[in-house]
Amino acid sequence: MSRDDSLSILIVDDSAFFVSLLADKLESNYGMTTTMATNAGEAMLELNRKPVDCIVSDFRMPETDGLELYEMVDEQYDIPFILLTGEGGEEIASRAIRMGIDEYLMKQAVREDEPLELLVNRIRNVVEQRRTQRKYERLVDNSPDEIGQISVTGEILAANETMATAFGVSQDELVGKQLSEFIPDDVAATRLKQSKRAITAGSAVTFQDSIGVRHFHNIAVPLSTAGEVDSVQLVTREITLQKRNEQELEQKTEKLTMINRIVRHDINNDVQLLMGWADIIRDHVDEAGMATVDRIDDTSSHIAELTAIARDFVESLEDDTEIDLEFVNLGRTIKSEVDKKRTAYEDATFVVDELPVMRVRANELLTSVFGNILSNAIRHNDSAEPEVHVDFHETESDVVVEVADNGPGVPDDRKEEIFGKGRMGPKSPGTGVGLHLVYTLVDQYGGDVWVEDNEPRGSIFVVKLPKPAN
Repeated sequence: MSRDDSLSILIVDDSAFFVSLLADKLESNYGMTTTMATNAGEAMLELNRKPVDCIVSDFRMPETDGLELYEMVDEQYDIPFILLTGEGGEEIASRAIRMGIDEYLMKQAVREDEPLELLVNRIRNVVEQRRTQRKYERLVDNSPDEIGQISVTGEILAANETMATAFGVSQDELVGKQLSEFIPDDVAATRLKQSKRAITAGSAVTFQDSIGVRHFHNIAVPLSTAGEVDSVQLVTREITLQKRNEQELEQKTEKLTMINRIVRHDINNDVQLLMGWADIIRDHVDEAGMATVDRIDDTSSHIAELTAIARDFVESLEDDTEIDLEFVNLGRTIKSEVDKKRTAYEDATFVVDELPVMRVRANELLTSVFGNILSNAIRHNDSAEPEVHVDFHETESDVVVEVADNGPGVPDDRKEEIFGKGRMGPKSPGTGVGLHLVYTLVDQYGGDVWVEDNEPRGSIFVVKLPKPAN
């Protein structure tokens, strides 16, 4: 037999023998703590002395019967109540149920059930139900949401403190009033309409509404009373700030889209025109003018790179909340970017290790990661013969790509700073957003990027990306 050492039971019966017998079995066989009373007066005195988890009371007692005792207890305490009676009339059972008594048992059934399993199971059930109800009521009372029970006619049957505070009245002042007395008629009508929908469907219904500039998210849950669904629990949460944030996010997204369109088309087209005009006038200038044409061409190329960075950065921001990753060929991506840089920087030397035949989870912007690192290795290189080495190795869980240069290197106090938004390196002609874009993208891919010292001079940019799960 299981033990119930934590349960304290008050047994009330005008038969001292029955009370003593029942208490002894509950204590010896089930480990419950019992208190005995032979009438309603003694029972109330015992309740004043110490709390109990459940009351088991006889119905037929002199002066005050079990139902009258229940009324006395219910006025002062919240305690599960089990009624025992030797009379099996339906009238008594009906009265007990209407009054709210938790359980109703025939006394004869308890006497004949020698191990008392029937009674003990009922005690356990009503105590557990009451404890669960109390937890729920505490949760409702302490909830930041407005929670109320609303009838099909719009009457407020119950309300938590949050709802009362929102309406500027006490909980007692809410109960019995119409919902439309506290909120605009059209909003009350909508909430009542949605509540009836929930009752008809027999399931929860969610909907949103507004009062002035305030926005609310509502859930109507049908409740059952006396076997008939005739009310709902209406949970209302204010989402004004959330709505405002959503609107601001939409506006920002629209602006980012506009910027992306400008960068993709207008600026990029003008840059291409500049580069084309520079090529045209090469045959019409002397040696001194050729240096100016080269500077125009170099600056135009740099502007083209910056517009590509800006475009990719905008796309990364647009996907910041939820990005779709796919399998991307890492070796092919690196080779493609190296080939582009060899064409753009003819005076630089690129030495590439055997490239990995491996796919990683990324997106099309992975090209921007290595494109920016490679450009950075050349543009910030003060060597007369800039060199860039691209190496690759694997660990058990990651693939690591190292891009080393022979430039001036990065001071220790700036090794983390260079990946920050808007940071600029010494004599940098750029905005610093390129390396921040690298960091942002690699982070979205679940990887990491950092910079180390190269020997005898220069920097090594290390990109670590997780291997895809098998």
